[in-house]
Amino acid sequence: MCPADLADAPVAKTEARSPGRPREAATEEAIIDAALSLLDESCYSEITVEKIASRAGVGKPTIYRRWKTKADIVLHAYAQRAANRTPAYVPSEDVFVDLQQSLERLFVVSTHPVNNRAVRCFIAESQYDEDFRRKFFDLFLSKRRDAFVAILRHGQSMGQIRRDIDLDVTCDLIYGAFCARLIHAALPLDAAFAAALVNQLRDGLGLLRA
Repeated sequence: MCPADLADAPVAKTEARSPGRPREAATEEAIIDAALSLLDESCYSEITVEKIASRAGVGKPTIYRRWKTKADIVLHAYAQRAANRTPAYVPSEDVFVDLQQSLERLFVVSTHPVNNRAVRCFIAESQYDEDFRRKFFDLFLSKRRDAFVAILRHGQSMGQIRRDIDLDVTCDLIYGAFCARLIHAALPLDAAFAAALVNQLRDGLGLLRA
């Protein structure tokens, strides 16, 4: 599995909604806020649709009109928060600097206690719930993967990364190392590890030498 970030750092309560805010949008936002606040407080397995509905001040049918399952609600909310908190990728002239900085941001977010617990809970749930695993990848992990593929493709376009490199395998190498430290927590996820990981990959990804 190729994860990541990992959700991003918890956000404060949303600002008061304007009087003219559409009712449907306000209701959906309340449900998403409720799901995120529960996730910030407890593990995914402890959350129920009933708890989300109660905290959002809506009935369960209101939730089920929008999402089919608890997984759909929670992962949608988590992925949305991550997207809102992830800065847009602005390519530089050095793809390896871009890669290292992106890893450093991922590590900072992933080591936040609340985020760390949430992602661990998601990974645990994925081990025995195939439907959840698929949704976790589709709604969250695939977007993280796409972000790293974009960096690597930029490196290819600049001639810093070989054209024959399998970008999917490279993502697996990067995220495999990330996951090992995220799950086992025996060694730090920090800037030093990001630098070491990129340096280890540099020769394999770089242009072939004569």
